[in-house]
Amino acid sequence: MAAYKISYFNLMGRAELARIMLSAADKEFEDDRFEKDEWPSRKPNTPCGQVPVLTHGDKQIPQSMAIARYLARDLDLYGKNNVENTKCDVVIECINDVITETVKLFFEQDETKKPDIEKNLMDVVYPRFLSHLEKMLKDNSGEWLVGDKPSVADLAFFDLMNRLTAKKGDSVFESSPTMKKHLEKITNIAGVQKWLEKRPVTDM
Repeated sequence: MAAYKISYFNLMGRAELARIMLSAADKEFEDDRFEKDEWPSRKPNTPCGQVPVLTHGDKQIPQSMAIARYLARDLDLYGKNNVENTKCDVVIECINDVITETVKLFFEQDETKKPDIEKNLMDVVYPRFLSHLEKMLKDNSGEWLVGDKPSVADLAFFDLMNRLTAKKGDSVFESSPTMKKHLEKITNIAGVQKWLEKRPVTDM
């Protein structure tokens, strides 16, 4: 029986970062997926009435970012000190900002407004985000975003950009070839590559 279990819908969604982290750390885990019609029967057994939930031993941990930070500490995917940990947190919060802006496109009901939202994403939101991370990468000698090894910062960046490029292609990296190369570097981490080869194909 795997030491870790991730319970979530049959989607990438908010559980995917945890799956990527466990895979990158070469940890076996139970990928507990279920369909939406099963949710009413599962909901009462979750700590906060929502998913994802990480089960580790006798502990149930809710909230996707709390899960990510727990795994970062447990799998040695954080930094070496408080400053490096905080840099990882900064990247995570920047990614959350990008996600907030990106989902506006999918929830907008007025089709006439979507081109302007898309233009703002491609011309402002993504370039600003990539510029910030490119500076972090260069300030950290160009190897990893934080510290001297892959961290939750790199893996969270991978999770976001892997999904964006699947939808929008490499045009999202037009302003930053450097970060495109960094994405490729993370993709080549053995555990990440293994996960990409076996993960179920879902829409999101």
